[in-house]
Amino acid sequence: MKVGITLTSSLSVGQEYIDLTIEVAERLANEKMGIVYGGTDYGMMSELAKAYKDAGGNDLTGVMAKDLMAVTKGYVAFDGLDKTYLEETMDDRKHRIVFESDAFIILPGGYGTFEEIGEIVGGKVNKLYDKPIAIFNYDGFYDTLIKFLDEMQQKDFSKVPFSDFVFIGSDLNDILNYFKNYQTKELADKFV
Repeated sequence: MKVGITLTSSLSVGQEYIDLTIEVAERLANEKMGIVYGGTDYGMMSELAKAYKDAGGNDLTGVMAKDLMAVTKGYVAFDGLDKTYLEETMDDRKHRIVFESDAFIILPGGYGTFEEIGEIVGGKVNKLYDKPIAIFNYDGFYDTLIKFLDEMQQKDFSKVPFSDFVFIGSDLNDILNYFKNYQTKELADKFV
């Protein structure tokens, strides 16, 4: 199983988030799972990649974008990638990450993570694929977003309750058990 990871690139967020990222990377390596991520050797993404490789992980896929590379200083690939994709645009990058991943863990993140949540969650609710998605709600980080998404469904902007198709957990064991025992659940058709 290849797990798509979305997370902040910043290391200014506090040591507990760095530790969380390292814990996830090491555990996925120990479980013989692959990681698909943004591919860079920068900030938190570098911490993720280093921890995964240091723990013996051997299926690290990096997906980078030429348009972001053109406007971002220090945007270089992590040198231990097992597979690398260089896409034309950030949109292409997100599509590639979704395509290459069998499941997703959404770690605490900023605007880029928020953008990726839309891509990952939107694709599933629109039935473009059926892959397990888990929000790692560490220390309640995503409480406000979850409340908003629940309210969106309660006000009939969505027919599908968020928790019907996204697992929300604050424990890595629970998330991995969800992946291992994942069963398809038929989602409501939004056009009926």
